[in-house]
Amino acid sequence: MDSLLTILPNCKRAGLFRSAIAGDEIVAAAKTAGLQAYKIDLGKARSKAQLLDAFAKALNFPEQFGKNWDALNDCLSDLEWLDGKGLVVILANCQAFATSHEADFATLLDLLEGVTVSSKEDGKPFWVFVQKQSGWSADLPEIQLRAE
Repeated sequence: MDSLLTILPNCKRAGLFRSAIAGDEIVAAAKTAGLQAYKIDLGKARSKAQLLDAFAKALNFPEQFGKNWDALNDCLSDLEWLDGKGLVVILANCQAFATSHEADFATLLDLLEGVTVSSKEDGKPFWVFVQKQSGWSADLPEIQLRAE
């Protein structure tokens, strides 16, 4: 059976997934695999601006971060400023934002999916895990740890 430690360095398997795996377990596996890992808590985000601020804070975006979708895409697509062999982003406590800001959450997921695809082409894994919550989970494929 594959473990997080064996799949995280694999660009071909990287992508956008929902996950019931504990965030701390994902972070530990990512760091062991040489990837940067960031947990972004959206529990207090009540607007698109607060969602973008949460990303900017967690990932230490440059001061000139434009706080819009294009700027988020640019910062996530150009990860030269990060050390490591790739990136893992864990989105926690998404339910309230996803339910009350459906269009913005859908835009975020589309943007993240695009970045994961372009990162594969660049040869660096970019993983996004949207954490399940009791009674809610994003409409995404579940991360599968399977036998090879």
